[in-house]
Amino acid sequence: MAKKSNKSFYSLAEKVLKENKKPMHYTDITAEILKLKETKGKTPERTVIAVLMRDTHNVFKRMGEGKFGLTSINYQQKVE
Repeated sequence: MAKKSNKSFYSLAEKVLKENKKPMHYTDITAEILKLKETKGKTPERTVIAVLMRDTHNVFKRMGEGKFGLTSINYQQKVE
């Protein structure tokens, strides 16, 4: 079994978004974080959305309903 991370939800959310290179819904971010980190909490999705919404370092940006990306990445919008 792989060693689980001791990193915070904040740093793991940033890592997940960097690796995926696209905006993601917070539930998908949570699912990826839970592959890396064990938690005893009963509502990890709420923890992740709180971390993303309370970002005081301007690392995350809201990209739509429940979707977040990184401010350091210039995501290309589809033109239809």
